[in-house]
Amino acid sequence: MTSTDQQLLGAIRRRTVQAAADEPSVRGGDWRQATVASVTGNGTVVTTDGTEARRLETYTNPAAGDLIRVDSNALGDRTTPGRVAGSVVDPPWAAYTPAWTAATTNPTVGNASRAGRYQLIGRTCHVAIRLVPGSSTAFGSGAYLFGIPFPVAEDIVEYVGSARLTAGSTYIGQCFASPTATAVNVTFPASATPATAANMTQVAPATFANGHVLRLNLTYQTA
Repeated sequence: MTSTDQQLLGAIRRRTVQAAADEPSVRGGDWRQATVASVTGNGTVVTTDGTEARRLETYTNPAAGDLIRVDSNALGDRTTPGRVAGSVVDPPWAAYTPAWTAATTNPTVGNASRAGRYQLIGRTCHVAIRLVPGSSTAFGSGAYLFGIPFPVAEDIVEYVGSARLTAGSTYIGQCFASPTATAVNVTFPASATPATAANMTQVAPATFANGHVLRLNLTYQTA
């Protein structure tokens, strides 16, 4: 066999091995690591090499740049259980606009500034709200409620967070989310002795007015 024949035979062998590796019915099931390029809306991710893999329920909060495991079977189906150890990066905080309602008459936001931020890690949601009434804000009447980004889980526990109102003086209170709630109510001390609390309204704990600042923070389990 000449050297040319040997080179040709070697090339054929290498091509055969590569073709078999590329053919799922030949290679059977396997797994590999890959980097996520994009996340689709149908429960899959697309890797940087163009592979689309369906996410298992364990893979929450997928994001571009995740280093994941991709499993393949002999039929070419691809799934991913999620990120590999050491590659987990907490998802970024996202913006949303919190609803502002009241028990009797809803406020009219006008030129008020409403800002909400949240971070969702699995079913744990961290949320922060900042509200600054404006000159054209109408304050409504009755106990205030402020919308959260996701409904609260249906459970036997409630979730309590912090509240801070700057209205001439500074008032420290709490926000409260009950099971299945889509909004939190806010309470501030109504008296010092005994220590009791009352729902926040336009006139409690102080008259809510243009330029005042309400801040809320809460962590809860989503539905």
